Amino acid sequence: MSQKQKASVALSLSILGWSLSPIFIRYLQNAYDPFTQSGIRYIGAVLFLIPYCLMFHKNSLKTAFLKPVPTLILSLSNIIMQATWTIGIYYSTASLGQILVKIQIPIVAFFSFIVFSEERSLIKRPQFIIGSLLGIIGSLLLIYKPSSVTELPYLYRAVLSLFLSAILWGFYCVYGKYTVERELHPIPMFGVISIYTTIGLLVLGYFWGELEKILQANASTHFIAIFSGILPIAIAHSSFHYAQWYLGSAFCNTLLTLNPLLTHFFALALWKDEHLNAIQWIGTSVLLLGCILILFTKSTIKTQPSE
Repeated sequence: MSQKQKASVALSLSILGWSLSPIFIRYLQNAYDPFTQSGIRYIGAVLFLIPYCLMFHKNSLKTAFLKPVPTLILSLSNIIMQATWTIGIYYSTASLGQILVKIQIPIVAFFSFIVFSEERSLIKRPQFIIGSLLGIIGSLLLIYKPSSVTELPYLYRAVLSLFLSAILWGFYCVYGKYTVERELHPIPMFGVISIYTTIGLLVLGYFWGELEKILQANASTHFIAIFSGILPIAIAHSSFHYAQWYLGSAFCNTLLTLNPLLTHFFALALWKDEHLNAIQWIGTSVLLLGCILILFTKSTIKTQPSE
């Protein structure tokens, strides 16, 4: 396969992996607090990535360890992003959490303007302005949920967590692409990030979580948690960094709009409360339309890296 064909396969893996991630998070939410669950899932990522890198990317792995500035910055962003993402799923649903976090797409576009010169002029284009407004309006409609007053603080907590996660993803995505293009191979880079992220999340679990739940959970629960770190974390993150290296950030982020639909399909098979109401479906359509409009415009001027 050509590099672009490999990148297309990698992008498909990242879309599938991130579509399953909210399913695992919600399934495991009664077994762990958000920080501890995230830490254990990242242990699964480490157990997969480090042996893989030692077999196929040993020198690149060493290089990644010797480049602490980008890996530590990306790890810090990833720690907070993963924690807030998980908290957002805990206080909403898998489908709603996946859709709300799609506000990250115009955020990625904004950060790309700052870093990548070919995208800076796009902010003045009508398509970008209209798409951004649609994204914001769609996200606001998605927070609507018929509920009692006592439930509102929990919904707001989910929304704030997911929006913070989206902002951090914008930084993580753009800086990750910048680092891969100039310094590090994407797979060893994320292998090192996974180690730092695991440590950070378990430290958060120690201070603000309930680490004692690790002893209370049974072996099958631990197995599922560790397994959920392979495709949705290890493979999805590494594949995405690789895919946007060759296909471009705009194209890759456009196709990530498939995540909410796939997540909702999987979630419907497990939980009845995953159904969205009419207003939320309208918000879904408006949000995805806005994101597609932004990224369709962006992809028309995006230069591709050479093979």
